[in-house]
Amino acid sequence: MNSSKYDQVKYSKALRFAALRFIVAVYICYLAFKIASADDTTMSKTLCWIIGGVFIAAAIGFGVYSYKRFHADLDDAKLKEEDTIEAVAEEADAEDSDADSDISVNENI
Repeated sequence: MNSSKYDQVKYSKALRFAALRFIVAVYICYLAFKIASADDTTMSKTLCWIIGGVFIAAAIGFGVYSYKRFHADLDDAKLKEEDTIEAVAEEADAEDSDADSDISVNENI
């Protein structure tokens, strides 16, 4: 099973920003429906529907942007093979064994 590992700080930051963007998109939708369904206004009903449609389009555009940004942030939060703890530990072990072999060669001289 190939499960991805994430940098927890970047992962939680991506989730927080995605949640905030989702809330903003929902609020823009709410405003659109309130404007489109306004009965007690001096504006014409057609103008209310047009402005509401513009707000719905803005909410959809912002939602698409938020979705793409969330996935970009998740890709950024993924740990690469060289960033994992196991890879760093293996690299440190390899450096230690190289240092030990250098010391033993110098002792023989």
